[in-house]
Amino acid sequence: MTVTNRVLRKILRDCKRSGENLSASGEVDTILIAFPFNEQHQNIAYRVFAPILKSDGVKTCSLIAETNRGLLKHIRTSQIIGLTIPADLQKQPLLSESVNQQLRQRRVAVALDLNSEFHPYTAAAVLKSRAARRIGFLAEYSDHFFNIQISKKGEDPIESSYRYMVGLIRDSGLL
Repeated sequence: MTVTNRVLRKILRDCKRSGENLSASGEVDTILIAFPFNEQHQNIAYRVFAPILKSDGVKTCSLIAETNRGLLKHIRTSQIIGLTIPADLQKQPLLSESVNQQLRQRRVAVALDLNSEFHPYTAAAVLKSRAARRIGFLAEYSDHFFNIQISKKGEDPIESSYRYMVGLIRDSGLL
């Protein structure tokens, strides 16, 4: 996905503004999982992360495109944030106010962007989550959004990267 510098600056300004007026009260104990837009990767991600999503002892929140919400039919709807993707990202680069409000309501400890190719919507959601651990794939703009970046090797299956992310969640003490 091509993101212009103007769009990137606009997204980062919006993320910074969102973080300025928030208090840090409450226990950070939620895992935010931003599902990929690639359908094959979604199915793999669901298979890898389903035990975490279905666990009663772990608080999770899933961000997924509204059109793909059916993938998470076995997950409580209160744990899902539906994301509407506009036809033209250049004209609508910012997350909707509804998504922003739902992100503000959660106290996220670990946030994951499962898109192997950089997408500004899921990256912005991870940054807006205010999580101490913001995990995503290494890309041109990923330094602005993630403090832990995973290098995806072309010959390596995406599933191994997702399993590595599960290990990072375990290291955080949330599992």
